[in-house]
Amino acid sequence: MSKLFRDYFWKDGSPVGVGPMDQQATGYKIISDPYRKRISIEQFLSGKFEKVIYDSALFDFRHLKPAEQTAWHKQNIEESDSQVICLIRNQDDRTIIKEINKFHQGLCRECVAFSSHGIPISFQRMYYTSLNDPFNGVILFDANEHPVIVKKYNVDTSTGEFSELLEEIWNLELGIKL
Repeated sequence: MSKLFRDYFWKDGSPVGVGPMDQQATGYKIISDPYRKRISIEQFLSGKFEKVIYDSALFDFRHLKPAEQTAWHKQNIEESDSQVICLIRNQDDRTIIKEINKFHQGLCRECVAFSSHGIPISFQRMYYTSLNDPFNGVILFDANEHPVIVKKYNVDTSTGEFSELLEEIWNLELGIKL
């Protein structure tokens, strides 16, 4: 039987358990096959199963490394002033994610990702110093609002969009300062 953890954080696109679960609190079970090909996180409340937080069979955060994304392509399926809905397809032309991008003042502020089956996987928040945010960049959160990846960018002053990647943080231990 897998151990129940008090919490977890993300390191290199994989969850890492933290501390033993208090029996009266929320806890997490991280389940993996021996080769770590498939990883999932289950949430427990007072020792009883509550829900699945993450399953790499639906989408694997470890595939977000730039080298693996070069063959992906985005297809917009619906657009308005406040949101764009698109599909992300892999090199085999399979839909791997449906994204809903939400805009405010002409800038994308949030992107919610769903599996091709409609199951919520993650969301991203975009930050802009021009809107009084602490940095220019993106934080990817899992469905349980735990940060998975942080990317900090320069901004193109003529378009207001992210340009050069300055920093990519894949080790998000609890308590890390963003």
